[in-house]
Amino acid sequence: MRKRKLLFFDIDGTLLYGLPGEIPESTIDALMQAQKNGHYLFINTGRTKVGLPKAITDLPFDGYICGCGTQIFFHGEQLFHSSIPKKEYPFLLNLLKEVKMQGIFEGTDTIYYEDRPDRFPAISEILRYYIVNPDPGVFQDTSVPNLEFDKFVVGWNEDSDLERWKKEMSEQYEIISQEDAKPIGFIEIVQKNLTKASGIDFIVSHLGLTLDDCYVFGDSNNDLPMLTHVKNSIAMGNSTKEVLEASNYVTTSILREGIPNALRHFQLI
Repeated sequence: MRKRKLLFFDIDGTLLYGLPGEIPESTIDALMQAQKNGHYLFINTGRTKVGLPKAITDLPFDGYICGCGTQIFFHGEQLFHSSIPKKEYPFLLNLLKEVKMQGIFEGTDTIYYEDRPDRFPAISEILRYYIVNPDPGVFQDTSVPNLEFDKFVVGWNEDSDLERWKKEMSEQYEIISQEDAKPIGFIEIVQKNLTKASGIDFIVSHLGLTLDDCYVFGDSNNDLPMLTHVKNSIAMGNSTKEVLEASNYVTTSILREGIPNALRHFQLI
């Protein structure tokens, strides 16, 4: 039997396309063949557990690294969870107002957002991806007391004091790289020392394997921490310029057999 490998996949743009989100049938077949060959399949995403789309949860992935490393699951068991202290929330919300930015706070079971008519386009787009979930209890306004959340996303525009925000965040939080979207855009913020790469390290240690046993698939700049962390890094053909340059192998795009082609190239199927 060939040695077991660990395969880590981003979701949007890597496995999933469109809304509410579909996975190409050829990708599903290739994933199931890789699993049948003895390899472990993991989702490694910025989404927290509650934001996982049905197309993903319907498949028998072995584990999930969610919220950029803040939640880790393996074979149905939660192995790790780290939340932002509740006492931080008033400071974060007040700072958002002062720097003219908007936020979405993502927990394990709930997503909190500011229900306002002047919502930034970037925030509206993120919510559009999340609000395909039919459970209305998933989404609550940020006025709810005692918020519990693991990471957050902030949206900004040309009036925002982006430099002050980054300065305030840099000591205590990880600022996850995003694509350049000037004059409007968004930034993911995670607890210090937690990233998609730290999630991989946790799983590798838990299973007694090495980083050389890992294959990582991504397409966006928030995948850079994990793509630059392992030697077997695979960029989708539809990836950003930064991801294409940082990865060791470039496959075809998501709709052109990107995942099956990469798995065949590395002899995983």
